[in-house]
Amino acid sequence: MKTTLAKIYRRVKKIVYKTVTAPKWIIDNLTFAYSHKKLKNQKKIIYTLTPPPYLKNIGDHAQVIAIRAWLNKHFSKFPVIEMDKNRGHYLLPALQWLVQPDDIFFLHSGGNLGDRGKWSEGMRREMISTFPNNQIISLPQTIFFSDTPSGQAEKEISRSIYASHPNLTLIGRDPRSGELAAELFPQAQTFCMPDFVLSLPLRSSKQRNDPPQILLCLRLDIESALTPKQRQEIGDSLPYECTYYDTTLEKEIAIERREATLDDTLKHFLAADIVVTDRYHGLIFTVLCQKPCVVLQTVDHKLTSAIHWFKDIPSVMFAQNLDEIPSLVENCLKIESQKTIDWSGTYFDKIPQLVGLQ
Repeated sequence: MKTTLAKIYRRVKKIVYKTVTAPKWIIDNLTFAYSHKKLKNQKKIIYTLTPPPYLKNIGDHAQVIAIRAWLNKHFSKFPVIEMDKNRGHYLLPALQWLVQPDDIFFLHSGGNLGDRGKWSEGMRREMISTFPNNQIISLPQTIFFSDTPSGQAEKEISRSIYASHPNLTLIGRDPRSGELAAELFPQAQTFCMPDFVLSLPLRSSKQRNDPPQILLCLRLDIESALTPKQRQEIGDSLPYECTYYDTTLEKEIAIERREATLDDTLKHFLAADIVVTDRYHGLIFTVLCQKPCVVLQTVDHKLTSAIHWFKDIPSVMFAQNLDEIPSLVENCLKIESQKTIDWSGTYFDKIPQLVGLQ
C-alpha cells in the first residue's frame, strides 16, 4: 500500500503540475497522506477542530496550548496529528486513509456546541459521523441551543448524529452544559469539567498600583449582554483608571506564535489590580494571574453556570446587575491574598480514567 500510494502521489503530482484545471484538493490530500504515511499503522491521536490562525480569539488558542500539554502528559507515547476546523474538513479523505480503528479522536473544547456555532458544530458532526469505529472524546464545551425553530432544528440534527456513534464522550464545560449533554445525548458518556486553560501554570504579580487600575475585559460580539453605552458606563461608574480590552485580538494568531501571544495577553491581566469581565477566558486568565475578578453575565449560561467552578475562591465575584459593579470592585480591593486550586489534580488528570484510557 505504501508503494502504491507513493506511485499515485507522483502520478497525480505530475498531472496537477501540467494541468491548470486539476483539483488542488486532490494533490493536497495526497501530499498530507504521503507525508504522514508512517503513522498509518501506528496508534495515534487525532486532535481536531482547533482554531485556524485567522480566528483571533486568544482564549481558543490558549485552550490548544493547555490541551497539547495535557496530551503530552497523559499520552506521550502516541503521536498527535492536529487539524484545525478547516483542515479537518478539507483533508478528510487523507484522514480517512490514515485513521485506523484504534486511533483516538479528541475534539477541541470551547463554547460552540449549539446553533450559534454552526461552523464548529458542523465540523463536529462530520467527525462523529465519519469515524464511527473510533473512540471520540469531545473536550469541555458550553452547550446551548437557542429556543427558536432554527435552534431546535439544529438540536435535533446533532441529537440524531451523536446518537449513531457507539463510543462517544461529551464533556460539558459547566454544570448546565453537563446536564444538557446527559439530557440530549443519553447514548454517549457525559460528565462535566472546567475549561482546560485552568491547567496552565499560575502567574503572579504582587505589585499593587496606586491608585488601583481596572481592566475591563468586555466582549464586543453577539454573545455580549451589554450595549455600547453600558460598556462605557461601567468605566464611568468606577473612580479609578480603567483600560478596555477584549480577548479577540487584532492580528491573526499563527501556530508558532500561540504561546508568545498568550504571554503578551496575560501581561494585561497581571498589570491590573481588578478585572471586570464578561469574557469566559477573561475570567480564566484572571484566575491564572491570581487577580480578583468581577464577572458579568452573557446572553446564555456560559458564565452564570461556569461560576460554579470558582465558588470557593472569594476573589471571584459575580455581579447580578451592573449597579453592583462599583461595590464589588471595592470588595475586591480589600482582598489581600488569593486562594489557589489544583485544577489538574482535581479535574483534568482524572479524564483518562473516566474515558477508559488509563
